[in-house]
Amino acid sequence: MRKTIRPLYYYLLLYSLFLLGMSFVLQFQFQQIPCPLCIIDRIIVFTMIIFFIVALWHNPKLAVQKIYSVVGFLLAFLGILSSGRHLWLINLPSELVPGCGPGIDYLFGTLPLKDALFEILQGSGECALNSSHFLGLPIPGWTMFSFTVLALGSLLPWWGKK
Repeated sequence: MRKTIRPLYYYLLLYSLFLLGMSFVLQFQFQQIPCPLCIIDRIIVFTMIIFFIVALWHNPKLAVQKIYSVVGFLLAFLGILSSGRHLWLINLPSELVPGCGPGIDYLFGTLPLKDALFEILQGSGECALNSSHFLGLPIPGWTMFSFTVLALGSLLPWWGKK
C-alpha cells in the first residue's frame, strides 16, 4: 500500500485559504486598504491555492513530488521576496520613502504587463504607510512568516521517507 502525500497538500491548501480569507477580513472588516505589494502577495497566495488544489487532485508519486516541492517552494519564495520588500519600505526613514505612485488599475491599464509589475514590485509611498501591527509584528511581517511556513511545508516531501 502506497503512502499518499495528499494530507500535506490538504493542510497547505487550508493554510493558504486561511491567509487569503484573512486578507479579505482585514480589508473589508477592518478597512485596511491593500497597497500594490499586498495585492501582489494576494495573487501569489491565490496562485498557491490553485497549485495545491492541482497537487491534491494529482496525488503525485515520489519522483513528481520533488517537482511539486520545488514549484511550491519557488512560489512561496516569491511571496517572501515581496513581503520582504514591503517590510523594507515600512522600515525606511521617512525622508527616503519613495513618493506615492499611480494606482494599480492605472498601471495595468496603461503600461505593458512587465513594466507594470516592475513598478509595483518597486513599491511606492503608500506601501510604506502601512503601520498596522498584530502582536507587535507588522502585517507584512506576518505575511513573510506565512510564506516561510508555506515554503517549508512545500519542501517536506524532500525529507520524507521513500
